[in-house]
Amino acid sequence: MSRDQQEWENQYGYERFVHDCISREKSAYSRGEEKGRQQGMQQGIQLGSSQKAMEATGNLLKMKICTTEQIAQAVGLPIEKVQEMAEQLRIPHS
Repeated sequence: MSRDQQEWENQYGYERFVHDCISREKSAYSRGEEKGRQQGMQQGIQLGSSQKAMEATGNLLKMKICTTEQIAQAVGLPIEKVQEMAEQLRIPHS
């Protein structure tokens, strides 16, 4: 094997190595990006659900048609949170 042939093979091997490293890095980034996107969507859904429960709780408290225990059960919030909201809205809780 000539020196030129050996240098060419060395260069080719190095380029393949660099290409493989870049490919693995891109693949890892894509997997991480997808995982981050999924986590972000889940957090958004949870935040939206929480905001909706708080909104419903406030509306039910203002309407004064349910007890705080009934509201907590209906919207899935802890009774303490419903009582806290009632106090913030200055609505006597029953």
